[in-house]
Amino acid sequence: MDGAERHRHSHAIAVIAQAGSVRTALDAAARMATLLADAALPLAGCRLVTLRVRAIKARRDARTGEARASLTVEAVTEIL
Repeated sequence: MDGAERHRHSHAIAVIAQAGSVRTALDAAARMATLLADAALPLAGCRLVTLRVRAIKARRDARTGEARASLTVEAVTEIL
């Protein structure tokens, strides 16, 4: 819609897996990305213009050994 007020959102979703399981954390983050891409998200008072995955990163916590994956998504919404 021309002239519509749009807002950009950026969110990070953290996935924590058992120690030594980086692949499991990455697989879970990738599955979340797939589910979000196909989701029809009901929003009150606005509509979703775009939703895209910006990054999937993994790291291991040096202290606990836990694997952590981070899924970063960006969205643009438009007020109705």
